[in-house]
Amino acid sequence: MTPLPLHLLAFPWLALGLVVATALALWKQRLPLELGALCAVLAFVLAGWLTPQEALAGFGNPATLSVVAMFVISAGAVRSGALAPVQALLERYGGQCLPRQLLVLGLVVGPLSAVLNNTAVVAMFIPVVEQWCRRLGVAPARMLMPLSVITVMAGVGTLLGTSTNLVASSLSEQLGYGSFHLLQFTPMALGTFGSGLLLLVLLGPYLLPQELSQPREEELVQDYALRDELRELLVRPNSPLLDQSIDATLLQHTFDVRVLALERNGERFSLPLGGQVLRTGDLLVIKGRRERLLALGELQGLELRPAREAPLSSSPEAFVEVLVPAESHLIGQSLRELRFSQRFNATVLAIRRGEEVLQDRLGQVQMRLGDALLLQTPRTSLKGLQVSRDLLLLDGAEVLEDRRDRLPWAVGLTMAVLVLTLWRSDAVAVWGLLAVAGMVAARVLTPQEAYGAVRWDVVVLLGALLPLARVMTNTGADRWLVSQLVGVVGTWSPYALLTILYLITALVTEVISNQAAVTLMLPLGMTLCHGMGVNAFAAMGVMTFAASHSFLTPIGYQTNTMVYAVGGYRFSDFVRLGLPLTLMLSLLTPALALRLLPSSVIL
Repeated sequence: MTPLPLHLLAFPWLALGLVVATALALWKQRLPLELGALCAVLAFVLAGWLTPQEALAGFGNPATLSVVAMFVISAGAVRSGALAPVQALLERYGGQCLPRQLLVLGLVVGPLSAVLNNTAVVAMFIPVVEQWCRRLGVAPARMLMPLSVITVMAGVGTLLGTSTNLVASSLSEQLGYGSFHLLQFTPMALGTFGSGLLLLVLLGPYLLPQELSQPREEELVQDYALRDELRELLVRPNSPLLDQSIDATLLQHTFDVRVLALERNGERFSLPLGGQVLRTGDLLVIKGRRERLLALGELQGLELRPAREAPLSSSPEAFVEVLVPAESHLIGQSLRELRFSQRFNATVLAIRRGEEVLQDRLGQVQMRLGDALLLQTPRTSLKGLQVSRDLLLLDGAEVLEDRRDRLPWAVGLTMAVLVLTLWRSDAVAVWGLLAVAGMVAARVLTPQEAYGAVRWDVVVLLGALLPLARVMTNTGADRWLVSQLVGVVGTWSPYALLTILYLITALVTEVISNQAAVTLMLPLGMTLCHGMGVNAFAAMGVMTFAASHSFLTPIGYQTNTMVYAVGGYRFSDFVRLGLPLTLMLSLLTPALALRLLPSSVIL
């Protein structure tokens, strides 16, 4: 590769500007995050700032391989039913008041999130917490956001709890400070987790949404704004649709309506309805816009009537809510491309995406992480939805226990990884991959399930982002940054500097991923702290925690996105709870880092 011309090397701010531009491009998400990061690294190679070997080193980095193993180990724990007894603990000790319920939730879920991937923990606990809330008569919105917050705060407790720690450990080694050991930040995490949980317990009842619990059917009607979308169409004797099947009439495609039920002489027909031939006097229960149904009635000889009752309460089919989880293969594809109805034997009635409810042209909607879908499906199809890895069933889902005989293997292999990592933390990727092989050999997971458990988009993102730290060193941008900022921060105390770094990193992680935030901020922050007598591990610990502590928005962290639509939250709900959490932790985390982390390495 031709080296960068000398006249460009004389302007290290150019490299810094391009790194910042990369962050902005990730924020805008014109391309998928992983593809945008990969394009940026390739551009740096073409510019001569990275050699091909340096650009590709991230894909063979121990941190990247450790993340692969972490996804599979977490999937093995969930698939074997290792988390099943937790539901009984929640119901036994949760009590009847919200502060106690939040405390129990934190004490149960926190330790699990410290050693298992927090995305997998949240996916497992969303249906568990929803069912627990309904038995208590508590709105799920009172518990789901705390569930995400708890897993995020606890995930930084060990090296394996979140990919952010693994990435930071790899960057620390690249920068010459050595990798982190398994419990490097555990004392600090105990302080931040305990304080954050206490704030949740004390202020949660006032800061969380105040909605009251209501019957599930009525809740679905309200959440998905279905009340005004339901009508009945009577087939008249002069209708041109007579003697045609519902599929042949093209009603659903031409007029963008959904046929939910067909009644004939008091008999109600179940899904699938596409093959039913229409007769005079048939009554179709339809979901669609009123103006479209009026046009449909006039053109096709159908009489429009108000729905007598919500079909959710009278239909023999099941009306259930499902979530598109982080590992779903549906993300980025439309319902029509997926042939969703045929694939899952279910009709999508509406999609809830954050505060927005999508009702029109659903076949063209591309699936996103955290989308909640209201489905109408035969009850015989519920089992298929429950075992699907592309959708998370939120209604009536039971914890899978068909591999409970593999539970000792799953727990044993997970504990073995923790013990071996305590012994040799520099070989965590080796221990993790050995555990993956053990999970497959012991039939905890099939090979296909092991491959499917990995979030390959995250793996590609990490592999592409890790070399960016090298750009700063190769171009001298880190030294240039020090020379520009030393006059501004030279008189600051270490605590003040770390507090500002925490706040900046916490804001950055809200607009790009946590892995991208720690990759971009840690080298910059370490450069900024250089020569000021700041404890190196304290600086890295503060920025690592801040990159994971994403509480202000539903899009800054995957677990927040997953509970956003399911809990029916507004964007402002995250700000209301997240702002006091962020401010408290921005003051507490630097103090704990300076006091608790080893001070043998000074920047």
